[in-house]
Amino acid sequence: MKITAFFTLIGMFTVFSGSAQDTIFLKTGFYVPANVLTISDSEIRYKESANPEGPEYILKRHLVARIKFSNGTIKEFVPAKQDLSLGGQIISYHMIDILYREFTLSYEYIMKSGSMGLRFPLAIGFNNHEDRNGPYNYTDIGYTGAALNYYIPAQSKVAYFIGPELDLGIGRYFDYVPGNPPENRYVPIDFIYGKLYFNNGISISPTSDFRLMVMTGLGIRYFDLTEDNDGGFNTSVYFTFAMGYRF
Repeated sequence: MKITAFFTLIGMFTVFSGSAQDTIFLKTGFYVPANVLTISDSEIRYKESANPEGPEYILKRHLVARIKFSNGTIKEFVPAKQDLSLGGQIISYHMIDILYREFTLSYEYIMKSGSMGLRFPLAIGFNNHEDRNGPYNYTDIGYTGAALNYYIPAQSKVAYFIGPELDLGIGRYFDYVPGNPPENRYVPIDFIYGKLYFNNGISISPTSDFRLMVMTGLGIRYFDLTEDNDGGFNTSVYFTFAMGYRF
Protein backbone atom coordinates (compact mmCIF):
# COMPACT_ATOMS: atom_id res chain seq x y z
CA MET A 1 0.00 0.00 0.00
CA LYS A 2 2.83 2.38 0.86
CA ILE A 3 4.53 1.66 -2.47
CA THR A 4 1.25 2.26 -4.36
CA ALA A 5 0.66 5.52 -2.52
CA PHE A 6 4.22 6.64 -3.26
CA PHE A 7 3.87 6.10 -7.01
CA THR A 8 0.44 7.77 -6.95
CA LEU A 9 1.98 10.89 -5.41
CA ILE A 10 4.74 10.87 -8.04
CA GLY A 11 2.14 10.63 -10.81
CA MET A 12 0.10 13.49 -9.36
CA PHE A 13 3.23 15.64 -9.05
CA THR A 14 4.17 14.89 -12.66
CA VAL A 15 0.72 15.86 -13.94
CA PHE A 16 0.72 19.02 -11.82
CA SER A 17 4.21 20.00 -13.00
CA GLY A 18 3.27 19.41 -16.63
CA SER A 19 0.17 21.56 -16.32
CA ALA A 20 1.80 24.34 -14.27
CA GLN A 21 2.48 26.48 -17.30
CA ASP A 22 1.02 29.46 -19.08
CA THR A 23 -0.21 29.30 -22.65
CA ILE A 24 0.10 32.31 -25.00
CA PHE A 25 -2.45 32.22 -27.82
CA LEU A 26 -1.43 34.25 -30.90
CA LYS A 27 -3.82 35.99 -33.28
CA THR A 28 -2.45 33.77 -36.07
CA GLY A 29 -3.99 30.71 -34.37
CA PHE A 30 -0.77 29.28 -32.94
CA TYR A 31 -0.02 29.00 -29.24
CA VAL A 32 3.14 29.02 -27.15
CA PRO A 33 3.58 26.99 -23.92
CA ALA A 34 5.41 29.45 -21.68
CA ASN A 35 6.16 30.85 -18.28
CA VAL A 36 5.06 34.49 -18.57
CA LEU A 37 7.40 36.89 -16.77
CA THR A 38 6.06 40.40 -17.43
CA ILE A 39 3.29 42.09 -19.44
CA SER A 40 3.68 45.73 -20.48
CA ASP A 41 1.71 48.03 -22.78
CA SER A 42 3.83 47.03 -25.77
CA GLU A 43 5.33 43.58 -25.14
CA ILE A 44 5.17 40.28 -23.26
CA ARG A 45 8.32 38.66 -21.85
CA TYR A 46 8.38 34.91 -21.23
CA LYS A 47 10.50 31.77 -21.04
CA GLU A 48 9.78 28.41 -22.62
CA SER A 49 7.94 26.17 -20.16
CA ALA A 50 10.11 23.24 -21.24
CA ASN A 51 13.26 25.25 -20.50
CA PRO A 52 12.58 27.57 -17.54
CA GLU A 53 16.27 28.26 -17.06
CA GLY A 54 16.74 29.16 -20.72
CA PRO A 55 16.73 32.50 -22.55
CA GLU A 56 14.06 35.14 -22.21
CA TYR A 57 11.81 35.80 -25.20
CA ILE A 58 9.76 38.84 -26.19
CA LEU A 59 6.42 38.99 -28.03
CA LYS A 60 4.81 42.20 -29.25
CA ARG A 61 1.55 42.62 -27.36
CA HIS A 62 -0.50 43.40 -30.47
CA LEU A 63 0.30 39.88 -31.80
CA VAL A 64 -1.31 38.15 -28.80
CA ALA A 65 -5.00 37.26 -28.58
CA ARG A 66 -5.06 35.96 -25.00
CA ILE A 67 -3.05 34.23 -22.28
CA LYS A 68 -4.27 31.28 -20.21
CA PHE A 69 -2.33 31.22 -16.94
CA SER A 70 -1.40 28.11 -14.99
CA ASN A 71 -4.07 28.87 -12.36
CA GLY A 72 -6.80 28.77 -15.03
CA THR A 73 -7.40 32.53 -15.38
CA ILE A 74 -7.50 34.01 -18.87
CA LYS A 75 -6.41 37.48 -19.95
CA GLU A 76 -7.86 38.76 -23.24
CA PHE A 77 -6.02 41.35 -25.34
CA VAL A 78 -8.56 43.45 -27.22
CA PRO A 79 -7.47 45.81 -30.04
CA ALA A 80 -6.97 49.45 -29.13
CA LYS A 81 -10.22 51.32 -29.60
CA GLN A 82 -10.46 54.76 -31.05
CA ASP A 83 -11.12 57.72 -28.80
CA LEU A 84 -14.77 58.43 -29.63
CA SER A 85 -14.51 61.91 -28.13
CA LEU A 86 -12.33 63.03 -31.06
CA GLY A 87 -14.09 64.60 -34.03
CA GLY A 88 -14.26 62.52 -37.20
CA GLN A 89 -13.78 65.44 -39.60
CA ILE A 90 -10.79 67.77 -39.67
CA ILE A 91 -10.11 71.06 -41.44
CA SER A 92 -6.44 72.03 -41.30
CA TYR A 93 -4.27 74.98 -42.25
CA HIS A 94 -0.77 73.97 -43.37
CA MET A 95 1.25 76.79 -41.87
CA ILE A 96 4.71 75.87 -43.13
CA ASP A 97 3.50 75.76 -46.75
CA ILE A 98 3.84 79.53 -46.83
CA LEU A 99 7.57 78.86 -47.30
CA TYR A 100 6.66 77.18 -50.59
CA ARG A 101 4.65 80.30 -51.42
CA GLU A 102 1.41 78.37 -51.16
CA PHE A 103 -1.72 78.86 -49.07
CA THR A 104 -2.82 75.30 -48.24
CA LEU A 105 -5.94 73.94 -46.56
CA SER A 106 -7.00 70.32 -46.24
CA TYR A 107 -10.14 68.44 -45.27
CA GLU A 108 -9.95 64.94 -43.78
CA TYR A 109 -12.75 62.48 -43.15
CA ILE A 110 -12.07 59.74 -40.60
CA MET A 111 -13.89 56.47 -41.35
CA LYS A 112 -15.97 54.73 -38.70
CA SER A 113 -13.24 52.20 -37.92
CA GLY A 114 -11.02 55.10 -36.84
CA SER A 115 -7.98 53.54 -38.49
CA MET A 116 -8.44 55.08 -41.96
CA GLY A 117 -8.78 58.68 -43.10
CA LEU A 118 -9.33 60.35 -46.48
CA ARG A 119 -7.62 63.74 -46.80
CA PHE A 120 -8.15 66.26 -49.61
CA PRO A 121 -5.64 69.15 -49.87
CA LEU A 122 -6.25 72.42 -51.71
CA ALA A 123 -3.36 74.82 -52.32
CA ILE A 124 -3.30 78.25 -53.97
CA GLY A 125 0.05 79.67 -55.05
CA PHE A 126 1.02 83.32 -54.68
CA ASN A 127 4.43 83.51 -56.40
CA ASN A 128 5.35 86.80 -58.00
CA HIS A 129 5.77 87.13 -61.75
CA GLU A 130 9.50 87.74 -61.63
CA ASP A 131 10.33 84.07 -60.99
CA ARG A 132 12.39 82.05 -63.40
CA ASN A 133 11.04 78.79 -64.73
CA GLY A 134 11.77 75.61 -62.72
CA PRO A 135 10.23 73.42 -60.01
CA TYR A 136 11.46 75.47 -57.07
CA ASN A 137 10.61 78.96 -58.25
CA TYR A 138 7.88 78.64 -60.86
CA THR A 139 4.58 80.40 -60.27
CA ASP A 140 2.29 77.83 -58.69
CA ILE A 141 -1.31 78.52 -59.62
CA GLY A 142 -2.54 75.73 -57.35
CA TYR A 143 -3.12 72.02 -56.84
CA THR A 144 -5.48 69.54 -55.25
CA GLY A 145 -5.49 65.80 -54.72
CA ALA A 146 -6.32 62.97 -52.35
CA ALA A 147 -4.46 61.08 -49.63
CA LEU A 148 -5.22 57.90 -47.72
CA ASN A 149 -4.00 57.81 -44.12
CA TYR A 150 -3.72 54.62 -42.07
CA TYR A 151 -3.55 55.38 -38.32
CA ILE A 152 -1.64 53.33 -35.75
CA PRO A 153 -3.41 52.99 -33.38
CA ALA A 154 -6.90 54.13 -34.36
CA GLN A 155 -7.94 57.67 -33.45
CA SER A 156 -6.21 58.57 -30.19
CA LYS A 157 -4.51 61.56 -28.60
CA VAL A 158 -1.25 60.65 -30.33
CA ALA A 159 -1.20 58.47 -33.44
CA TYR A 160 1.25 57.61 -36.21
CA PHE A 161 -0.03 57.41 -39.78
CA ILE A 162 1.25 56.33 -43.18
CA GLY A 163 -0.25 56.30 -46.65
CA PRO A 164 -0.10 57.44 -50.29
CA GLU A 165 -1.00 60.85 -51.70
CA LEU A 166 -1.61 61.89 -55.31
CA ASP A 167 -1.74 65.58 -56.29
CA LEU A 168 -2.40 67.33 -59.60
CA GLY A 169 -1.79 71.02 -60.22
CA ILE A 170 -1.13 73.86 -62.65
CA GLY A 171 2.06 75.88 -62.71
CA ARG A 172 3.26 78.84 -64.75
CA TYR A 173 6.64 80.06 -65.85
CA PHE A 174 7.72 83.00 -68.00
CA ASP A 175 9.59 82.29 -71.18
CA TYR A 176 11.87 84.90 -72.71
CA VAL A 177 10.72 86.11 -76.13
CA PRO A 178 12.53 88.89 -78.06
CA GLY A 179 10.33 91.95 -78.29
CA ASN A 180 9.45 94.05 -81.29
CA PRO A 181 10.74 96.73 -80.85
CA PRO A 182 13.81 94.85 -79.52
CA GLU A 183 13.15 95.25 -75.74
CA ASN A 184 12.96 91.95 -73.83
CA ARG A 185 9.65 90.58 -72.69
CA TYR A 186 8.42 87.42 -70.95
CA VAL A 187 5.43 85.35 -72.05
CA PRO A 188 3.54 83.29 -69.42
CA ILE A 189 3.35 79.55 -70.17
CA ASP A 190 1.10 77.27 -68.11
CA PHE A 191 1.90 73.62 -67.53
CA ILE A 192 0.43 70.64 -65.66
CA TYR A 193 2.27 68.84 -62.89
CA GLY A 194 1.63 65.85 -60.71
CA LYS A 195 3.09 64.48 -57.46
CA LEU A 196 2.90 61.03 -55.91
CA TYR A 197 4.07 60.71 -52.29
CA PHE A 198 4.25 58.07 -49.59
CA ASN A 199 3.58 59.99 -46.40
CA ASN A 200 4.64 59.43 -42.80
CA GLY A 201 3.24 61.60 -40.05
CA ILE A 202 2.20 62.10 -36.45
CA SER A 203 -1.23 63.32 -35.36
CA ILE A 204 -1.50 64.99 -31.95
CA SER A 205 -4.92 65.90 -30.51
CA PRO A 206 -4.49 67.56 -27.09
CA THR A 207 -8.25 68.27 -27.02
CA SER A 208 -11.26 66.72 -28.75
CA ASP A 209 -11.56 69.56 -31.29
CA PHE A 210 -7.94 70.52 -31.96
CA ARG A 211 -5.22 68.69 -33.86
CA LEU A 212 -1.57 69.23 -34.74
CA MET A 213 -0.03 67.30 -37.62
CA VAL A 214 3.58 66.85 -38.72
CA MET A 215 4.09 65.01 -42.00
CA THR A 216 6.83 64.19 -44.48
CA GLY A 217 6.37 62.76 -47.94
CA LEU A 218 8.85 61.07 -50.27
CA GLY A 219 8.02 60.25 -53.86
CA ILE A 220 8.14 61.46 -57.44
CA ARG A 221 6.80 64.46 -59.32
CA TYR A 222 6.16 65.11 -63.00
CA PHE A 223 6.36 68.50 -64.72
CA ASP A 224 4.96 68.80 -68.24
CA LEU A 225 7.79 71.02 -69.49
CA THR A 226 8.89 69.72 -72.87
CA GLU A 227 11.46 72.44 -73.47
CA ASP A 228 12.97 72.65 -70.00
CA ASN A 229 15.48 70.56 -68.07
CA ASP A 230 13.08 70.46 -65.12
CA GLY A 231 10.48 68.56 -67.14
CA GLY A 232 9.67 64.87 -66.81
CA PHE A 233 9.93 62.69 -63.72
CA ASN A 234 12.11 63.53 -60.73
CA THR A 235 12.26 62.60 -57.06
CA SER A 236 10.46 64.91 -54.66
CA VAL A 237 10.34 65.50 -50.90
CA TYR A 238 7.58 67.30 -49.00
CA PHE A 239 7.30 68.45 -45.38
CA THR A 240 4.42 70.20 -43.68
CA PHE A 241 3.14 71.23 -40.27
CA ALA A 242 -0.57 71.88 -39.85
CA MET A 243 -3.09 72.97 -37.22
CA GLY A 244 -6.62 71.63 -37.53
CA TYR A 245 -10.13 71.88 -36.12
CA ARG A 246 -11.91 68.60 -35.40
CA PHE A 247 -15.69 68.30 -35.43
